[in-house]
Amino acid sequence: MDKAIQLLKDLIAVDSINPSLVPGAAGEAAVARMIAEAMRGIGLTVEIQEIAPGRPNVVGTLNGKAPGRSLMFCGHIDTVGVTGMKAPFEPVEKDGRIYGRGSQDMKSGVAAMIDATRVIAESGGLAAGSIVVACVVDEEHASIGADALVARWRADGAVVTEPTDLQVAIAHKGFEWVEIETEGRAAHGSRPR
Repeated sequence: MDKAIQLLKDLIAVDSINPSLVPGAAGEAAVARMIAEAMRGIGLTVEIQEIAPGRPNVVGTLNGKAPGRSLMFCGHIDTVGVTGMKAPFEPVEKDGRIYGRGSQDMKSGVAAMIDATRVIAESGGLAAGSIVVACVVDEEHASIGADALVARWRADGAVVTEPTDLQVAIAHKGFEWVEIETEGRAAHGSRPR
């Protein structure tokens, strides 16, 4: 079986539901351990970055033979809940597609970026520069993993493997949290007086 497909199936089989979305959910610890092992298995230097209890980012680096530019592959390892799904952690392959919680968003992207780095490593590695493979927590809620990642890591370029219906996207709308304090008397918009 294709190594990327096998890795994807292995990732789907691990519950990584975001506990910020579903209280008591498993979180990303188990899938992070699997990813760290997969990265070490292809020769990457691995760093575990504990973001919150049981919620670690995993960052693997493939360094070239000489200094040079760096490219980061980045993807998230948390998923949303499984309400209404019969067997969410049993990957099913049907008609050239793989189904299961996180198969598209975004364990397929995570499997692809790890396997692309494996292919480069096995073909003799990089002549110069480095590849950074970043697997972050909590994208489905507040992106605490991405916040911590950019505080510690830098790259000359990045590819986020979020699903885009096979269309290259050169930017993302992102999000912003804003707190506003107002003074005055509460009123409905239709009757401000």
